[in-house]
Amino acid sequence: MDKKKYGSGADIPDLSRLIQSIQRIEGNPDCFGTAVGYCDRLDCQWRCYCLEDPKNRFRAKNGGEEK
Repeated sequence: MDKKKYGSGADIPDLSRLIQSIQRIEGNPDCFGTAVGYCDRLDCQWRCYCLEDPKNRFRAKNGGEEK
């Protein structure tokens, strides 16, 4: 499998694509990660993660350090 074609190029799956797949299965728009600061889908289970700043997510996983 070509990781650059199907994933992020790392050994972990592309989580945005995974969540978009789940959204499609649920019958919802597959829009995870495409909002720019605003989302009108208040009922979306992924909304809080989607609107979160990716840099903050990365720092939290690395003990607050930006690498």
